[in-house]
Amino acid sequence: MMEVCLAGQIVVGLIAGLLVGAFHFSSLWWNTQFFTTGAAGKAFALQLGRIAVAVAVLTLLARLLGLAALLSGALGFLLARPLLLWRLGGSR
Repeated sequence: MMEVCLAGQIVVGLIAGLLVGAFHFSSLWWNTQFFTTGAAGKAFALQLGRIAVAVAVLTLLARLLGLAALLSGALGFLLARPLLLWRLGGSR
C-alpha cells in the first residue's frame, strides 16, 4: 500500500469517485438510447463496461490507498448522480 496522508487519501478518493460516478451516471443516457433503438447488444456491453469501470476504480482505491480512499471514492460516486441531475436538470 502506498504511503499517502489521510487528507490525501480522502481528496484522491473523492475526485476519483466523482469522475467515475459522472461517467457511470451520464452513460445511462446512452444505455437507454441503445435499448430504445433495438441495439440491446451494445446496451448490454455498455452496462457491463460501466459496472466494470466502477468496480475497478473502487478496488484500486482500496488496494493502493486504503479504506479512507475507498470510502471517499464511494461517497464521490454517490454524490455524482445528484450533481449531474442538478447540472443537467433532467433535460438530457
